[in-house]
Amino acid sequence: MKLKALKPRLHNIIFHTHTVSGIVISFALFVIFYAGAVALFMDELYQWENPTARVEAVNPATVNYDGIVELVKKEIPDFDTSQQFGIRPPTEIKPLITFYGSLKTKNDQAERFTAYINPVTKALHTRAEPLTHMSQTIYELHYFKQIPTFGIYLSGLVAFFFLFAVFTGVLTHWKNIVSKFYAFTIKGKWKQIWVNGHISLGVITLPFQIIYAITGALLGLSILLLAPTAFLVYDGDTDEVIKVIRPDAAMKYDENAKGIDNSISFNSVYAKVSNENPKFEVSYLYSRNYQKEDGTLTAVVGDHKGLGSDGTFVYSLKDGSLINAVHPETKPYSLGTLAVLIKLHYATFGGLFLKIIYFILAMITCYIIISGVMIWRTARDNKKYTDKQRRFHHRVTKFYLAITLSMFPAIALIFIANKLVPMETVDRTFYVDAAFFLGWSLLTITGLFWNDYRKLNRNYLLTGSILGLFIPVVNGIITGDWIWKTLVNEQYYVFSVDLTWIVIGISGLLICRYYLHKKPLSKKRISSKIVQESKAGSSPKVETGIVK
Repeated sequence: MKLKALKPRLHNIIFHTHTVSGIVISFALFVIFYAGAVALFMDELYQWENPTARVEAVNPATVNYDGIVELVKKEIPDFDTSQQFGIRPPTEIKPLITFYGSLKTKNDQAERFTAYINPVTKALHTRAEPLTHMSQTIYELHYFKQIPTFGIYLSGLVAFFFLFAVFTGVLTHWKNIVSKFYAFTIKGKWKQIWVNGHISLGVITLPFQIIYAITGALLGLSILLLAPTAFLVYDGDTDEVIKVIRPDAAMKYDENAKGIDNSISFNSVYAKVSNENPKFEVSYLYSRNYQKEDGTLTAVVGDHKGLGSDGTFVYSLKDGSLINAVHPETKPYSLGTLAVLIKLHYATFGGLFLKIIYFILAMITCYIIISGVMIWRTARDNKKYTDKQRRFHHRVTKFYLAITLSMFPAIALIFIANKLVPMETVDRTFYVDAAFFLGWSLLTITGLFWNDYRKLNRNYLLTGSILGLFIPVVNGIITGDWIWKTLVNEQYYVFSVDLTWIVIGISGLLICRYYLHKKPLSKKRISSKIVQESKAGSSPKVETGIVK
């Protein structure tokens, strides 16, 4: 089946814009999707990366939240109750109570801290930085937070150009998009395999890619998008825009407000909201201007199933009256838009199964990105390009492949570093992150010395697979929670992480053994001309997925 083709001139324009936009953003887009795919399981990784969280979960309704506030006051004398602070109730996946607050400083600048409380023993651990930051580092990488100030805008721009590349790609292949979809094969020349896979898998993941491109661009460029809205609609008043999206965040407070002796309790608000909304669970409690006349206590609810199933209830600390409410089932469109974008982007509305689907689609997208680079490379490996140009194309391809493919062993490396660096180490996050980024850099640099694309792919896959198999071993040695023990003790989140890495490691070794280790061409079949070109430093010719 063939659809109506574009006019030749229009087709050429769109084809070249698709190629240019794709190759410019390809490695950055790969990092976003790869890191984002792993970050989908931030919650599921929590107990694995934080051994102190491997405790039995309690019913959040039985927790004394007012007692938690008093405990923090006692254990942290510099705790500043005038600043916003909040409590995240324990859950099965995150059994520790998480407390977010601020410290009083001499220069009157808020210094945030995070405290973790065992709901049974009431043991409290606090530090200026989180106890463990592994999954958070991977999550932050997917929107380039490591680049100060401009990182998130860069990720938003990449997402925007990705949307552009998606639409131009559809238009480019529009004529044969159906026939190419059914013609997918893993036989034949590598160029044809890459082209067929690029188109077929691109069609399959098209809705997913459009969702991610739109949500990624809107979330990454939200500030730039809200600024003109505030200027055009609200005469430059950004507070009015915030009121439309987050009414609770736009409320004003008087720092000099009169204090009150008696205020409504966290326990009463938790019980009231839970009883009035039995279908939803309270996921966060926070207070602003605590124990003052205009102070408030807010409960955030949700069920982690529906796209619009979240809401907020703001109560006055003085008399317990309901000041503002956003009901999950009746909230207007304007109040649900941002939450829907966030849930679509982070897959927090369909449970673990949806996250697995998102993960698979993200990995397929990573393959589409790599195949696009290889299609670009092989299309420029012909006589109409000079040797200098072909060498340049080869170096660019090798650079892109080194950055992207080395992410697999680098991710395995941060898992190992998370266990090898003791939990009590000062600036622990710095050392774990340093192991990841330095390891990734060294792996990338090493890959630049491999001119053979097949060898480059095989070595990264082999390194990542071996490191992946070490992860459950290191976890067992450091924590004593060997994979068979976690299964018997019903620590399923810890067990599933170790098991996943074993499966990944074994699968990677099998691929290296039975596929990437094979040599598709013998030396006798390589012409003397190509050998001479290679010795002279010209770009090797690519036909079968390796550089000959």
